[in-house]
Amino acid sequence: MNARIVILLITLVFPGLAVVRVSLYWFNLDYAALIKAERYVQKLVEVGKVNDRQLKSADHRTYIHCINVFADGTWGLLGGVIAALGIHGLVTIKENS
Repeated sequence: MNARIVILLITLVFPGLAVVRVSLYWFNLDYAALIKAERYVQKLVEVGKVNDRQLKSADHRTYIHCINVFADGTWGLLGGVIAALGIHGLVTIKENS
């Protein structure tokens, strides 16, 4: 195996795929938490016996989960780009045989 191929695999492809995998895992967890937080806010609004402080606190928790979901998706995209760069490098290497 060519040293260039090994370097591309170790430095770009495998880490990029690892970032995608970890990001998708956390994305799923954070998205489930976001849905749960939004349902909680909706429940508080429907009950109507809450004060503004409780409602704002629950709403801010929803925003926090929203930011986490966005960040996880962004990291997943970044990992995909890194892996794609490595794969592109592997495809464009010319064999010297």
